[in-house]
Amino acid sequence: MDIKTETLVILMEECGEVIQECSKILRFGNDSEKLHKELGDLLCMIRLTEQNLEMDLNNTQTYANDKYIKLKSWSNINSGQGV
Repeated sequence: MDIKTETLVILMEECGEVIQECSKILRFGNDSEKLHKELGDLLCMIRLTEQNLEMDLNNTQTYANDKYIKLKSWSNINSGQGV
């Protein structure tokens, strides 16, 4: 398996694990520490994906900021901190 394929597979797995922990919190009220760990794993894979697929990290940050602005407009999410 080449590095691009392996990176994308692990990224998908980590996304799935974050989804699973979110579901468990909603269903069972589980401790959010497991979610915290999975978010860290996902963040690691996001960074490795940017590196291994030769993506521009600045573009990722720009898209994250754009999403934050949209969420402030049409959702109740407003931490006031930005991303």
